[in-house]
Amino acid sequence: MVRLLHKLTEICTILTIISQIQKMLKRNILLIIAIIIIVVLWAKYHSEHKLYKQTLQANYNLVTKMNELRQKDQQMEQGMQQMQNTQALAPQLKGIFIDRKKYFRQNWQNYIHVSLNNYKTGFLGGLKDIKVTVNNDTEFPLENVMVSLEYFRANGKLFKRNDVSIDNIPPKSSKEIAAPDSRKGMKITATFKRITSQEMNFCYAANKKTEPGNNDPYQCVPQGK
Repeated sequence: MVRLLHKLTEICTILTIISQIQKMLKRNILLIIAIIIIVVLWAKYHSEHKLYKQTLQANYNLVTKMNELRQKDQQMEQGMQQMQNTQALAPQLKGIFIDRKKYFRQNWQNYIHVSLNNYKTGFLGGLKDIKVTVNNDTEFPLENVMVSLEYFRANGKLFKRNDVSIDNIPPKSSKEIAAPDSRKGMKITATFKRITSQEMNFCYAANKKTEPGNNDPYQCVPQGK
């Protein structure tokens, strides 16, 4: 009888151990399934995120190329317009005695130009490798040209201004100068702030107030003085 009870006790112990082992196996299987699901979801997210970054980069490259082409088109249009203006005014210089200094002062916008190169823009904004070129198509040297640069954010708001100075530009020639980079911005504009030519008696200033009816307002020293 004692042996029988001992055997039953052993059997119950064995059954208990088997039950615990089965529970442990069930928990481990659920854990393994959960790990597999997590790995699959992470791999899917990683793949989709990589595709998203590639698509974003491709769109950025496309926008950059479009901006470069737009800038080139604008520069070509400005060049063509300037050539047309120069050609239209050229006959006035032939066969007629005129004050050439006064002529160039009055029509300086057709002969003195500023342009920017195809500067680089960063992925999240920022501008670098900026070059400013001033062309002097007059017959007189320019001692100093001050160019005002405006850096704009992607939303069109002004970020900052910088001035660059170019000295001693001979007649019928051009000069280039590097402009400061910017940690922000997507676009730059360049305008003349000041132009000085002593030989042409030409002193232009963007903030200079001109008198109504004065057809030669940018003389350094007005005639007769």
